[in-house]
Amino acid sequence: MMRLVASIFALTLAVYAGPTTAQQSAWPDLDRLLFSTLTASGTAEASFWLPDQANPATATRALGIVYEYIPGSAGNTSIAVGVYQRTTAGWGFVGSVEGLFGQSPRDAAFGPSHVDLTTIMLGPNEPRCCPTLPVRWRISLASRTAQRLN
Repeated sequence: MMRLVASIFALTLAVYAGPTTAQQSAWPDLDRLLFSTLTASGTAEASFWLPDQANPATATRALGIVYEYIPGSAGNTSIAVGVYQRTTAGWGFVGSVEGLFGQSPRDAAFGPSHVDLTTIMLGPNEPRCCPTLPVRWRISLASRTAQRLN
């Protein structure tokens, strides 16, 4: 039952965070790109693509985030985050980001040397199933490390 609840939650997040239908056709196969660079199994419970521009024609940088099922666990997932850069050959994987935690990544704001974004984490005395605490993060593009801001 716990696995079913986690799967439904993850699928809801993936659908909610995806680009619009018109934008999907202009983006590359994002699942293939993200799963091949950020997962061990080649699949994920949920994935997020957070570009610096919503328009695929003008986007040049992006964060990719996947939540991969941990084999043998009771519906738990790990988080993997990567930085991507568009080149003349297409989107390329720059490297993995360390130190980011939470669920439902959103509100990415790209600066010249960093990306800020929000995730939801457990607040005081909250059950593991139901985090509600918004946490803001800053990811250094140079070191690809995340630092909690609040």
